[in-house]
Amino acid sequence: EATSTTRLPVEVAFAPGIDIQQLPATARVFVIARAAGGPPMPVAVQKHELSAMPLSVSLSDADSPMPTAKLSSLQDVEVIARLSMSGIANRQEGDIESKPVRVKLPATQASKLVIGNE
Repeated sequence: EATSTTRLPVEVAFAPGIDIQQLPATARVFVIARAAGGPPMPVAVQKHELSAMPLSVSLSDADSPMPTAKLSSLQDVEVIARLSMSGIANRQEGDIESKPVRVKLPATQASKLVIGNE
């Protein structure tokens, strides 16, 4: 039964070889959840500074960019982390993403995402 207390714990790290010092000052990390097998529009998204890495966050309905699409209304989501060189949420050339992880809600264990692991 979905409730507004649905949380999606996520841990995000950089793969070895990504040097924060070499990244542009505009770079940001986005943690994104969207309907598994659904539209690319996120149901939850958070933006973080590079200095916050590695991240341990919890996505919830409060992170929804659209009031009509809530994390708590879904049973399965796909979660990814994106290193955006421009700091813009939309995927741009040169951005680096983690492999997507499919999660059944409610999730009790953190999904581990590694940015830069091909």
